[in-house]
Amino acid sequence: MTAQPLPGGFVDHSLDPSVDVVRKIGDIEIVALCDGILPSRVDVALGLELAEAESLTGVKKGETMWMSVNQYAVRLGDKLALIDTGAADRMYPSLGLLPQNMKKRGIDPADVDYVFITHLHPDHMYGLVSPDGSAAFPKAEVFVHEREANFWIGATPDTGKANVDKNIVQTERHLRDYKDRLRIVKDGEVMQNVSIKCCPGHTPGHSAWIIHSGRDAAMMWGDVIHLQRVQMARPDIATIYDLDGELGARSRKTILDMCIADGINALGAHLEFPGFARVVKKGSGYGFEYDF
Repeated sequence: MTAQPLPGGFVDHSLDPSVDVVRKIGDIEIVALCDGILPSRVDVALGLELAEAESLTGVKKGETMWMSVNQYAVRLGDKLALIDTGAADRMYPSLGLLPQNMKKRGIDPADVDYVFITHLHPDHMYGLVSPDGSAAFPKAEVFVHEREANFWIGATPDTGKANVDKNIVQTERHLRDYKDRLRIVKDGEVMQNVSIKCCPGHTPGHSAWIIHSGRDAAMMWGDVIHLQRVQMARPDIATIYDLDGELGARSRKTILDMCIADGINALGAHLEFPGFARVVKKGSGYGFEYDF
């Protein structure tokens, strides 16, 4: 059964069995997965008049605005990677669906060799730990950019910002069982066919993972875009979720321009599922041509 639209015309396409979730990048297969949908609101956009925000999103102030929370499985020869892990059962009842969606696609968490994390926020890394408290991916190595690791891991939670302090504590908890399998990496190629690029602002070490094979490439850009109907048209607009909104806006433009210039396909954590898109210029902003 096809899902019905939510406010703003959002449709949870992960519930639609007719949606094609598999793409090829050269010889590499990428499978779109989904942990569910995340509630938000129209006034999380900063520096944007409410009327314009409502016009762009189709959502009125006081209504719930929904975002997909996407992950991607990547088959790298005889190795299996997962980009981001969702939130497990620790944020909202509408999240925590990644395990059952992996099972639906024939993907066993025990077979995951690598987990590539875009950044250490709850909806991207809480899924490292199962509801019973055990490691969700018992043999996986976990990869995090060094700038992100340096900010969150081992830090003292006394920044004076409640959301940051809470996340420092939770980061420690969710990485505890992976401490011997944690791989801290710098910009560039991490392994054959896989590179990382730091695009800071949302968090200090927020990063995009690039999968490349031959002339083809796709980039899972994490939270470069939170609100696709707002930030594609107005890439200068930050959200309350960003630690440094101005830096995040500069990173967003860099990444969007990079996708266009280098012909890199987009995979988005918060694009409407399955999140496969090509970036194009559209007026003074950007747009998508869906699918690739």
